[in-house]
Amino acid sequence: MLHRPVAVLGGGNGAQTMAADLTLAGLKVHLYEHPSFASGPRFAPVLESQTIELGGVGRRGPARVARVTTRMEEALDGVIWINLAIPATGHEVFFEALIPHLRDGQVVVVWAGDYGSLRLAHLLKERGIKAKVLIAEANTLPYGTRLRGPGQADLLLTAPRVLLATLPGGKSAELVEALRPVYPCLVPCRNVIVAALSNPNPIVHPPGSLLNVGRIQYSGGDFWMYREGITEAVARVIRRVYDETAAVAAKWGFEVEGYEDRDFRTTASIMGVAFQAPFDTIGVIASIGGPHSIADRYITEDLPFGLVPVVQFGEKLGVPTPLTRAIIDIGSAVSDTNFWETGRTLAQLGLADLSAHEIAARVDG
Repeated sequence: MLHRPVAVLGGGNGAQTMAADLTLAGLKVHLYEHPSFASGPRFAPVLESQTIELGGVGRRGPARVARVTTRMEEALDGVIWINLAIPATGHEVFFEALIPHLRDGQVVVVWAGDYGSLRLAHLLKERGIKAKVLIAEANTLPYGTRLRGPGQADLLLTAPRVLLATLPGGKSAELVEALRPVYPCLVPCRNVIVAALSNPNPIVHPPGSLLNVGRIQYSGGDFWMYREGITEAVARVIRRVYDETAAVAAKWGFEVEGYEDRDFRTTASIMGVAFQAPFDTIGVIASIGGPHSIADRYITEDLPFGLVPVVQFGEKLGVPTPLTRAIIDIGSAVSDTNFWETGRTLAQLGLADLSAHEIAARVDG
């Protein structure tokens, strides 16, 4: 699979870093951005130069990407391994562009998927697409990264463990083994629900943002969640959101990524475990600013796409999730948006009419 061209779909922090990193690892990479977003200042220079300068930790230097395009058919030309590295808020538009071009034997990995694997599989079923495609989901990107300028990415931290599962889960170990030459951090997990429930972002970001929303707005966005926002009291809320998430998984007999109590009691919370720097991990994470507004993805992505399914799974299983439910209600009020309607519901995933046992059977395979 690695001897063929590799597609990276997306044009933001994660996608540009992935395209550059895989290029520097010796792979032939096709980087695709949706035409709706391609003219922005973060991607247009890359489309013109075909080059991304990667700095920070890990592989570094100018990466001359084999192909940068806004045409999906060009991005997928000769490709087996397709990487979707975008926020969950963009999944629908990218799935619409991707689905008509899928072919037998391709592998689609949704990084930091927020149940995106289940959404893609449901869309394929709804539309009667017969292509035999293997879909997989990771609990996070392997990178903690930011764009410092046009065509310039800084890799600040790397994930020592990234959980990956196929849908259904029977081919997870095989896929991990195939991808380990470029991503030795990959670890197979039981199924895509375990991967999604193990995403640290929905556990940390919504509580850390909503409990500081006054400060975010009063400061005009001059806010640093990992420096000032996670106090002892906020850390307790984050811990309880994790406990409710883990309880939902446990009722199924699933086991999510585990943490020690001490991992929650730092200004970086469990992000200081999920991502590591060569030196002073807590300090590096503290240097990451934001969220800068209530429209930030810490609220608008991580809450509706990451937490709504937790509560709805809990309802199926008879597991109460009162704090997570309250966070969704508060986030909806803060954002003036009903996240129960706009979020990633079980109906969107094609699971609403299934029992908890049937859902487990579907993802386990």
